[in-house]
Amino acid sequence: MQPLRHGYTNDTRGDGAVVVKRYQGGIDEVLRRGTELGVLERRPAGMPVPRVLGAPEGALRLEQLSGMHGQDLIDEGLARPVLRSCGELLRRLQKVDVSQVFPGAAAGTGWVVVHGDFGPNNMLFDPDTFRVTGLLDWEWAHPGDPIEDLAWCEWIVRRHHPRAVEDLGELFSGYGVRPSWARRQQSAAARCESFVERFRNGPAPARRKWQENLTLTLSWAE
Repeated sequence: MQPLRHGYTNDTRGDGAVVVKRYQGGIDEVLRRGTELGVLERRPAGMPVPRVLGAPEGALRLEQLSGMHGQDLIDEGLARPVLRSCGELLRRLQKVDVSQVFPGAAAGTGWVVVHGDFGPNNMLFDPDTFRVTGLLDWEWAHPGDPIEDLAWCEWIVRRHHPRAVEDLGELFSGYGVRPSWARRQQSAAARCESFVERFRNGPAPARRKWQENLTLTLSWAE
């Protein structure tokens, strides 16, 4: 099996049919694996997610889905159709019954299924139609506020694809609404703060990286 591109935290390898994902990162590996396994076993309705083929200790064996990685398509100058598809898929995801994916989620809270790292960084696309063929890496999933995934998708673009910031309108067009910049920035900053806290007693380079990300996020203007 060969290492897959765009794997940053975990050791992810594939052979064209099967992906083996071994959880790394120094913190919360067991929790993250359990979260992803639970979500994929319950398969959010209508979502293009891989089938679980096995669950060896510390890892998952998953179906390898076809498609081009979203970040590669953006780097090829195709941010507009990619971001529109991101918005459309997120709108569909937020219509999934949250209690189907998280049986303990309370009804009537207004919560939705939050992917937790939603964006072109974790999506595969048909390169001709830009239909999403894979929404990957559910290890941060949880019930939560609808703004979370939308704001984080925007954060991924602003942080890693600055030349595509001018195309972010397509994300909101696909999603169907553009919440205020204050809400979006606040949500993204809160996510960065959660990583600063996560690494409070962990590796210093990781803590510094997320502190820098937080400072940068707070400096942005729409």
